[in-house]
Amino acid sequence: MNTRKRKVLDVARSLFIQKGFYETSIIDIIQEAKISKGTFYNYFTSKNECFIAILRESREEASIRRYELAVDQDPRDIEILSKQIAVLMHINREQNLLQIFEAIYHSNDKDLQKAVMKHHLQEIEWLASRLVEVYGEKINELSYECAIQTFAMIHQTLRTLKIAKEHQINPESVIKMALRNIDAIIPRMLETKEVIINIETIQRIKNSVEQIVLSKDTVMHQLSGFIEILKDEDPKDGKEFAHYILHELQSEPTKVYILKALLTPFRKAFSNTTHAAESREIANHIWRLLEIYAQHSEE
Repeated sequence: MNTRKRKVLDVARSLFIQKGFYETSIIDIIQEAKISKGTFYNYFTSKNECFIAILRESREEASIRRYELAVDQDPRDIEILSKQIAVLMHINREQNLLQIFEAIYHSNDKDLQKAVMKHHLQEIEWLASRLVEVYGEKINELSYECAIQTFAMIHQTLRTLKIAKEHQINPESVIKMALRNIDAIIPRMLETKEVIINIETIQRIKNSVEQIVLSKDTVMHQLSGFIEILKDEDPKDGKEFAHYILHELQSEPTKVYILKALLTPFRKAFSNTTHAAESREIANHIWRLLEIYAQHSEE
């Protein structure tokens, strides 16, 4: 995604928060971003598509933070899992997405409601996968039900505390409580084999969630293009990290531990530049590629 398109997204997000999603028009976005109407429609077919792109960016940010939290950590560590769950909640608050979600929930906009639901289904799919990492393949068929129950406990507890005007809400403590409860429930579920979210339902969820297909060649092409647009004034260490990562991706066999060590400093080197979003996207794609490598090595 080019820098100008990302600027339009940032402007749109700010206006959605300030004025409200439905009160913000495409003309408002165009004027604030100082672009032409044609330029906007080159990027997005509608305001709804613009918001969906914002949702994708928030998931991308959540994904990169979660990968970085897990570096050199035991994937079965509940403390790590609780921190990872909290990531998207913090991002939603940082970007004030919760009030936009509320507006959409109370609207008759079926397309956006579907987009928000898909956003939540992706979160359920992610947690289901992580719970299998924590508890093993034996809970495979229970994982989605456990993920849904975990989020239900978290969100209903936080909602109740908010209604009660409890200002000292600590999401992490609520998340840990929910995970402790799920830990106690899983043995009973394994014993009874009673689930509502069955295999057919799980498959429908998987089919409705957007799957990003990645290959090493695609990632290397993206990184090469990124390197080409860097200028003399861009961070020197960031450029060096980018070249190191590309060299390692081109090497056979790829040294996974070296890539893991390089990705966070690469992203952070560009964090306060116009390349921040693209460097994050590239790092995220490489993390996903490494995840695919790990899955194949286990088979």
